[in-house]
Parts: sequence; structure tokens; C-alpha cells
Amino acid sequence: MLWEMTLEQLVAGTKGKALSKVHTRFTGVGTDTRADLKNQIFFALKGDNFDAHAFLSKALSAGAAAVIAHRFPSSSELEEIKTKTTVIEVDDTLKALQRLGQYWRQQMKAKILGVTGTNGKTTTKEFAAAMLSEKWKVQYSKGSFNNHWGVPISLLSIAPEHEIAVIEMGMNHPGEIRELVKIAAPDIVAVTMVGRGHLEGVGSIEGVAKAKEEIYIDSSKSSAKIFNLDNPHTKAMFEKAKSGAYGDGRLFSFSSEDRTAQIQLRIVASGIDDLQLEGIIDGVKGHTTVPVFGAHNVNNLMVAAGFSLACGMTAKEIWAALPKCRSGWGRNQWVNLKSGGRVLFDAYNANPESMRAALRNFASLARASGGKKIAVLAEMREMGASAPEVHREVGQIAAECDFDEIYFYGPSHSEFRAGLTSKGFLKKSVLSDTYEHLLASDGPPVISPSDIVLMKGSRGMQLERLLQEWQPLDFKQK
Repeated sequence: MLWEMTLEQLVAGTKGKALSKVHTRFTGVGTDTRADLKNQIFFALKGDNFDAHAFLSKALSAGAAAVIAHRFPSSSELEEIKTKTTVIEVDDTLKALQRLGQYWRQQMKAKILGVTGTNGKTTTKEFAAAMLSEKWKVQYSKGSFNNHWGVPISLLSIAPEHEIAVIEMGMNHPGEIRELVKIAAPDIVAVTMVGRGHLEGVGSIEGVAKAKEEIYIDSSKSSAKIFNLDNPHTKAMFEKAKSGAYGDGRLFSFSSEDRTAQIQLRIVASGIDDLQLEGIIDGVKGHTTVPVFGAHNVNNLMVAAGFSLACGMTAKEIWAALPKCRSGWGRNQWVNLKSGGRVLFDAYNANPESMRAALRNFASLARASGGKKIAVLAEMREMGASAPEVHREVGQIAAECDFDEIYFYGPSHSEFRAGLTSKGFLKKSVLSDTYEHLLASDGPPVISPSDIVLMKGSRGMQLERLLQEWQPLDFKQK
């Protein structure tokens, strides 16, 4: 897709001041000086652990055609930078990025789909993009660009040719979804589900529900809204929506159990590599096979079908598009090892609900003749004061899932062990506070040709380090 922004648009969108005009047309937006920034607009963002204002010279070396900053080095260095590239001064680079994202969204014709939820945001986004691409030109961010800087960057990736853009919205404190909705102004919105994620920032599952509900409250009154009837919190939101609490936009619903829902999908059979589904979509019965693993993905497939229905796809077209869905990096991703064993790498995110689903789904798999079932788990981060309780709970679940060996590392390893012990787990378990101590204590498990391994933990625990120890044949480092 052809993407181009003029200097006039850049100044208008950021509400900045042009200190130099070396380049007047740009073909992208970047924030990382380690990447190729040729012809791109570089935003010098200031984070908790870094300040990109210290790397303006690196941005120039990487080819940046414009630099957006709210402070500069000495006046002599600024004058030198001004001779080499376009320089825009703003009040705050993050606010300027958000303003530009909002401005660009208004300039583009693409219909904006907004999705949030404790689990399944990124997978749903990718499923929806795969299905909608069967009929329209669709843009979506690769990975979890779902926060206060990720959402505007996602919006800034939309080109004039795009007809639909799927935008993921995350949060770790109240009010964050509200701000993202203001920036993206979505036309269709959905909450995948409400569970115990980011408890550190919101305190309780009720706090999570309230924060997620912001996508319905703060989107336009005319926006279409999609609801999960299988989750008690989102079902309560649907009841409010029916009474007009969120406006007069069209309402869509999905469920595996509620026969009143417009979208109903149920599992007929499941295996390592696919799900066989049947059900009803907008009154049309059907069945299909989707090449993804895990019963929990039915929820994500139904949200994606909801977006497709809300965008105008027919039920027949949706049934035909469902098999186009695939799991992304770190999300129920099967990885083949040199030894012949297989790893289910599900380490992009973790909270109590997603951990429970992963363990239960893996427990349903048959053990190959002579093979072992192994769990390699890591800390669920951002659990706050609930961390001891939820890690004991996960330890209990893991103990009941028929693993031959269980490995766990993270600060809550003692609580996880207490959960295992409470359920009488007597097979091999190795638990430690860090990845390094885990390796030092017993080394990584030896994976034989018939073994299958579940790897699950929060992204920050970097479980892929251990995966690399086993010489994966079809795995790329993120």
C-alpha cells in the first residue's frame, strides 16, 4: 500500500513548529533508532527506562527524514541537525504522536475496529484481519501495539487504499481504554472477555470489567458493539446495551451456549493442529475446520466472526473465511524440535484464565507411546497482591493435568509449589526464582522424539530462551 504524509500534514497533525524543512514528504513513522528509518518520521519518545532524545544523532544515521522532539541538545548541535533533516518541535512527543494518530485516522477512509479484553485481543485481531481480508483491504498491527503509543502508531500505518483497520486496545489502569478510544474513534467495538489480568493496576476482576467497559461507554453512540454472552461480566454489559446505555448503534452477540446469540460456534472435535466446529451464524447453520489449537480459541473466532458480520460479510462468506485463521507468534504456536519432539509455545501473555485454559487444553491431548507430557511454566506478571493466590491456584491446576514433569520459574515459585503439593503431585518438578537458577538447578528437560511440551508464561519472562536450548526447526526469535 502507498503511504505518504506531507510536511503540512505532519505539522497540522502534531500541532508542532517546523524548525527546518529539509524533507517535505515521508513514507512511514518510527520510534526505534536500531531500525531502518529512511524517509521516515522519527518520534523521540520518553519512556520509563529510556529517552530517545538522547539518540537523535542515531536517528539521523538511520536515515530519518524528520525528527519530532520536545527538547534538543546544545544550540550548536541543533543547528547541525537542522541542516540534515526536517525538525519539528512539539510540547510533548507522546502527545504529539497521539494527536497525529488521531488526525491521520480522520484523514483515512478505513472503518476502524477496536478490540479489547483480558485474553484474546491480539489473536482476535489477527483472526478478524484474516477473515475480512477475503473481501476488503485490511490493515492491522503485527504484534501487540495496543497501548498509548502503540495505538497511534497502528493508526499511522493506515494507507488511503485500506478499507478496514483492526486496532487492539490494552490497559493496565482505569481510564486508559477511554483515552485510546478518543484517539482511534472506532466504528465497531468488542470486548473478548473479562478475566483476572492486570490486577496490580485495577485491584479486582470488577475493576477489570469497569476498565474494559470503557470501550463501549466511550465509543460513539452510533458505533456497532459486539458482546460475549458466555462471560458474566460482558453479558451484564450486553443487558445494559439493550436498554440503550451505550447508545443506539447495532448490537451483535456471540456464545457457545446461549441460543439467542447471533453467532454460535461449538467444538465437534479437536486435535493438536485444528478445531472442528459447527454452529449458527446469523441464522445460517454450518460446520468447518480451523487450523488452530485450543478450545479457548473458539471465543476468539466468534469475536472475529462478529466483526465480519458487523462489517457486512454474509454468513456464507464468514463460514468460508473461518479456515483462513491462524495462530500468531507465541500464541498456541506448535514448534518442531530437532529431537522430533514438539512444543506448544504459548508465552506471549499469561494470567490466571489463560493459564488455566492452556493447561486444560494440553491435558486433553493424548500421550504418544513412550512419550512424556512436560510443562514449562513461568510467572504471571502484574498480579499485584493477588500473585500468591493465583500462583497457588495454577499450581493446583497443573498438578491435576497429568504431566510427567513440571518446571516453573519466577518470584512466585514457592506459592506455585504449594499448589502442586496440596494436590499431591509426586512426579518430577523443578521450581526456581529465575531462569538462570532453573538451568543451574537441573538444566532444561531432555526432549525425546515422542515428547510434547507446554510452554506458558508472561512475555517478560522470555520463555523462548529455553525453547532455543532445544534447537527448534521452525521458530523465529521475536
